[in-house]
Amino acid sequence: MDYSYPLLRNKDGINDRLSGDVAQIAITQNKLERLEAEEGFILEQLTRFLDLAYAQQQLLINEHRLTLAKKELALVKEKYTASVVEKVDVLLQKDAYQRAKQQLLQAQQELTLLRYEIAITLGTDFEKIVAETDLYKIDNFKIIALKDYLAKNSRILKINDLAKNTVKRQLLSFKNQSKAKLNLNLGLSSTGEKTSYSDSLDNQSTTWKVGLSLVYPLGGTASNSNIQKASKQLLSLQQSKQQQLLKVYTRAKILQEKIKLLKEILLSNEVQINIAKARTKEEKQRYSNGNGQASFVINAQNNEQVVELNYAKTAKDYQKAVLEFKASIDHLIR
Repeated sequence: MDYSYPLLRNKDGINDRLSGDVAQIAITQNKLERLEAEEGFILEQLTRFLDLAYAQQQLLINEHRLTLAKKELALVKEKYTASVVEKVDVLLQKDAYQRAKQQLLQAQQELTLLRYEIAITLGTDFEKIVAETDLYKIDNFKIIALKDYLAKNSRILKINDLAKNTVKRQLLSFKNQSKAKLNLNLGLSSTGEKTSYSDSLDNQSTTWKVGLSLVYPLGGTASNSNIQKASKQLLSLQQSKQQQLLKVYTRAKILQEKIKLLKEILLSNEVQINIAKARTKEEKQRYSNGNGQASFVINAQNNEQVVELNYAKTAKDYQKAVLEFKASIDHLIR
C-alpha cells in the first residue's frame, strides 16, 4: 500500500478544492445579482403605479372642474333668462365648460391607456388595475452618513467584493501550481517467510518505505500567465469598486436632496391651494353681488384646477424620488 502526501504543490488539497470554493462564492454572488435584477423590475412597476395614481388623481380633479363648470353654466343661464347678466357671460361659461370637458376626456384617455399597458405587462385583468397608494404621503426616513452606509451595505459593492474573492481564490491556486511538486511518499508492504501460500500468511514481515519525491517545473509559462492575468483582473476590480461607490453615492445623494426640495414644494403647493380656493370663493361672491365679472370667476376656478394638478404632479415626482432613493440604497427589497 502506497500513500503520497503533497508538501508544496496542492498542499492540504488547495488546488483540488478550487472548483468547490469558486462555486460557493458564485452561489452567493448569483443571489445578490438576482436581488439586484428583481429590485430593478419592482422599481419599474412601482413607478408605473405612481403614474397610475397620478392619472387617477388628475381624473378626479378634472371631474371636479367639469362639475363646477356645469353648475356655473346652469346658473349663468338662469341669470341671463332673468336679464341679470349679459350674453357674453353665458358664452364665457360655455367655453369654460367645453374646455373642462375636453380636459376630462384627455385625462380619461391617459388613465385608460395606462391601465391597459400595466394590465398587459403584468398579465392581469384591466379591472384590477387600480392604484390604492397615498400619493401625498410624506416619508420620514433618514440616513445621515450616506457614503459610509453605502460603502458597507451597497449590493453592487458586495457583488464586486465577491468577484474579487473569486479571483483571489484562483490566484492562490495559480501561485501554488507554480511551486515544485514535493511529495512525502509512504509505502507499506508485507512478505511471507515460507514457501507455501498457507505458511506465508502466518509469518508476515512488514516493511515500511519512506521517501521524498521532487519534481520542479521548468519554464512555468502557463502558471505565470495565469498569475499575471488574475493580478490584473484583481487590480481592475479594485479600481472599479471605487468608481461604483462614487456612482452609487452620487445618485443617492442627488435623490436625497431632490426629496428635500420636493417636500418643500409640496408644502408650498398646499399653501397655494388654500389661496386659490379663497380667491375662487371671493370672486364668486363678488360676481354674485354684481361687483365682479364672469371671466374673473372662470380664471379663478381654472387657477385652482392648475394648482391642484401641480400639487398632484409634485407629489408623484416626490414619491418616485423616494422609490428611486430606496432602490439606490437597496432598501426596496432585501
